[in-house]
Amino acid sequence: MEENKKVDRLLILKNIIIVAFVVILLKVVYMTTFKHEHYNELAENKTYKELPVKAPRGEIRDRYGRLLAGNKNLFTIQVSADGINKKNSDNKSIANEISLKLINLLEDNKETYIDEFPIYSVKGKYFYTFDKKIRDFKKEENIPLDLNAKESFYFIVDRLINEGVLTEEDRKLEPAKLQKKLNENAEYPPILVSKWMFTEEKNKKDWLEGYKIETPNINAKNAFKELRTKYEIDKSLSDENARKILIVRDLIKSQGYTQYKPVTIARDISEETISQIEESAMELPGVAVAVEPVRDYPEKTLAAHTIGHMGKMQSSEESKYLQREEGKKYSKGDTVGMSGIEKSLEEELKGVDGYKRVQVDASGRITKELEVSEPKSGDTVYLSMDKDLQTVAEDALKRTIDAARTGGTFQSKFGNKSFSKPAPNAKSGAVMAIDVKTGDVLAMASYPNYDPNKFSNGISYEDFQALQPENKNDVLAPNPQVNLATQALFQPGSIFKMTTAMAALDNGLDPNYAINDTGVINLGGRPFADLIWHKSRTNHGYTNLYKAIQESCNIYFYTIASGKNWIGGKDPNAKIGPNDILEYARLFGLDSYTGLNKEIDERKGKVPSIEAKLESAKSLLRTFLNKEMANAFTDITKIKDEAKYEERIEEIVKWAEEDKAIGRVEAMERLAKMNVKEDKVEYFADKIVFDHLKFSKWSTADTFNLAIGQGENQYTPAQMARYAAAIANGGDLVELSVVDRVISSDYASVDIDENTKEKIPFNDSEKLKEIVEGMKRVITESSAKSLFANFPVSVAGKTGTAEKSGKIPNEEEYEYLKNNMQSFGVSGPEAIKLSEKMKKDREKELSEQREKEIKEELKSKDIDDKKKKQLEDELKEGVKVKLENTDKMNSAYLRKAIKELNSKITDEKIDAYKQSYQPFAWSVGFAPADDPEIAVVAMIPQGETGSTAMVPIREIIGSYLGLNEKKSDSQIDKVNEGKDEESNNKSKNEDINFVSQMKK
Repeated sequence: MEENKKVDRLLILKNIIIVAFVVILLKVVYMTTFKHEHYNELAENKTYKELPVKAPRGEIRDRYGRLLAGNKNLFTIQVSADGINKKNSDNKSIANEISLKLINLLEDNKETYIDEFPIYSVKGKYFYTFDKKIRDFKKEENIPLDLNAKESFYFIVDRLINEGVLTEEDRKLEPAKLQKKLNENAEYPPILVSKWMFTEEKNKKDWLEGYKIETPNINAKNAFKELRTKYEIDKSLSDENARKILIVRDLIKSQGYTQYKPVTIARDISEETISQIEESAMELPGVAVAVEPVRDYPEKTLAAHTIGHMGKMQSSEESKYLQREEGKKYSKGDTVGMSGIEKSLEEELKGVDGYKRVQVDASGRITKELEVSEPKSGDTVYLSMDKDLQTVAEDALKRTIDAARTGGTFQSKFGNKSFSKPAPNAKSGAVMAIDVKTGDVLAMASYPNYDPNKFSNGISYEDFQALQPENKNDVLAPNPQVNLATQALFQPGSIFKMTTAMAALDNGLDPNYAINDTGVINLGGRPFADLIWHKSRTNHGYTNLYKAIQESCNIYFYTIASGKNWIGGKDPNAKIGPNDILEYARLFGLDSYTGLNKEIDERKGKVPSIEAKLESAKSLLRTFLNKEMANAFTDITKIKDEAKYEERIEEIVKWAEEDKAIGRVEAMERLAKMNVKEDKVEYFADKIVFDHLKFSKWSTADTFNLAIGQGENQYTPAQMARYAAAIANGGDLVELSVVDRVISSDYASVDIDENTKEKIPFNDSEKLKEIVEGMKRVITESSAKSLFANFPVSVAGKTGTAEKSGKIPNEEEYEYLKNNMQSFGVSGPEAIKLSEKMKKDREKELSEQREKEIKEELKSKDIDDKKKKQLEDELKEGVKVKLENTDKMNSAYLRKAIKELNSKITDEKIDAYKQSYQPFAWSVGFAPADDPEIAVVAMIPQGETGSTAMVPIREIIGSYLGLNEKKSDSQIDKVNEGKDEESNNKSKNEDINFVSQMKK
């Protein structure tokens, strides 16, 4: 009985379960079949999303806490893939419709939106932005447009070798190591050396593959057509409207695996646009207004080169940011530091993004906030710079340049300075002020500068073009994006003379050793003279070291540098030579980075050497021969017999190493034996002997030039500031720095930036006092006397006027050549016709070379089928390399044609009608002279006289010393001002005494 009851209960339970299961099954069938659309709509109306919340970037402040770079919240428009991909009643995606409506709305409201779609059209022709970026890079670097990635890379390398930045030994390094060397010298060619491709070539390849477009070498127009088809864009729409759609679709696709995250299409939108977006929510699903922190620079251009700017993560650096295992996380398309402190301290400045988990309705509007993870801001960076002093530096530099260029008057409370003779080419300059004891950079200005705010939201094409040099053919044309203080190398002129002086003093020179200056030394038929001799055929008379520094007597420094009195009288009691001067230049840090390379972009000048001069001469000769001798032999050409051709070129280059320099006749005999074409032998012999071999060995003339800061000397203003500080502080070589400290966002830690300092191993550092005495006389008795007449504090200084050889390239070189044909002794039409033929011949050579490369590549066993087909198709279509139709390219061939038609004309004669570069103005100064605190250097390209550059130095020193007079009150006010600007959260962390953490 009991067992039957148990069975009945189990049976009942079993039946209940079966009935329940059937009911559930029927319900599922009903919901998924009969009521599918209803429940699907309900589900879509209650979508859950996780929205990223961007973290504010850490602030950058001056040494007293005053804000230089912060953040401001901007309204942005974001688009989410899942939103715009919704389907209409016909079950078709409405993404295209939404995309077009959105872009049209933005355009109607004159909003700037992000356009990164890499195909554009001009007058009905289609182009890739990838190709344009490669062309723009070559134009900026003055690289011939027909060079490929590898050739372009070594073009830059050879240029740096010629400038003395790299050596021939560097050229032999593995490409990756050589690229690192370039980066160390602030050169970042967008070239993948592992593949020998331009970065943009790789980007183009990846982009096309991302859309599964596999047609080899597909042109931009056909790629555009394929994308129209892929996204099913209505055929009735114009290409202009189709491109608007593709801007949005491509931007979303570029997110890769994170397409579920919203992408920003426009920033800093108006209230009117916000209102329209909100009102059109039903018509624009997936489009939403969001608030996003954006970098803001309240002082605009102030200290722009030091602070740097932001920009979208470069595709070439995506792996560095996106694939990192440690550190802060990034998403594709994030904005990162591109230069200056923004770049070097990216890890510290970047915050940690948060998120919001929300519920949204069918229109994408948030209906409920479910969970929030607050973002964490980045660390705060305090610079060593003083905002007030920086303002003075930038203002004084600009006003000095303007007054010098126009022949105007610089007005100042320390005394006005009138420029009676204008320096019309003075259009740029740099100034730097440092603490002589610590190496802290107090102010650093480069003119012209730029507003980094323009980069924060993505710089417009018009704004970017406005930042380009006006004359791209002139490497010295003012460039707002280049920090002349740390990235430009210039001959220092007479401010280098203190190096020569210390080399002699430290090796026994009596500072009272004197010469009876005659004003000039004639050496090999060439006059080496004082500036006053060149101007008025006068001299300095009886001159000792103090007077030589005071009046900048070249003859005195020629004498002590060579250990010989060339004008009669007793030789110096200290016997030094060029190697001694070069060694002391290295001791003063002129062969090294200043320390700023760890924080901002910095190039370093290189102390010349006897060996480097030979290597530089060989490099210049090799470049000339490779450029001119491709078809100069009767039995071989560069294209057909590359190995033999290179062997002959190297044989000629080695002539520079011979102990006895060869003459013109011997060079002609050697070239004839090497099968150089008979009509070319004389031309090449003259060029090789007189333009190259003559200058390959170190000579007394080189020693003279070295002694006064001319010749192969080239340094940055930053290096010269460090050198001046070493003289001022008694022989300590300090490391320069613009960073003072970094404070974590939770105020739990302070990272103090300590600068290193080392004692220079002079024989007797006390000898520097003799140099300082001469520098004091520059201010009180010589060229700067009137400038400091009303100055209440003793200053030590030195002016320098550095000669710059060469002619200024014309902006329109082709027109210049055409307009001067008669002066060149050739027929204009004939020269133009020949230049066009030469260009076509070169195109034919390049086509043959490319065909040869393709055939060699096809022989490789490692080539994949896809690449093989591409190359075979290229061969089948016929390889045709076309040179660019640009001013640079056309003028190069026209110049070559002129020289072909008139074998006696030289580049110097062709350029004779161009304007010459004017002398560069340099000055250094430190104060107070007997107990220095601050050293300042200023440099103005084509400023013509060194005293011009002393003007901003006076203003900076005066401002700095004026602050010191009220130091206790003034600095406390500044610290309090900075504190007021900082977050109130700081009050919770009273355990940190921020003022005490400043470097002493």
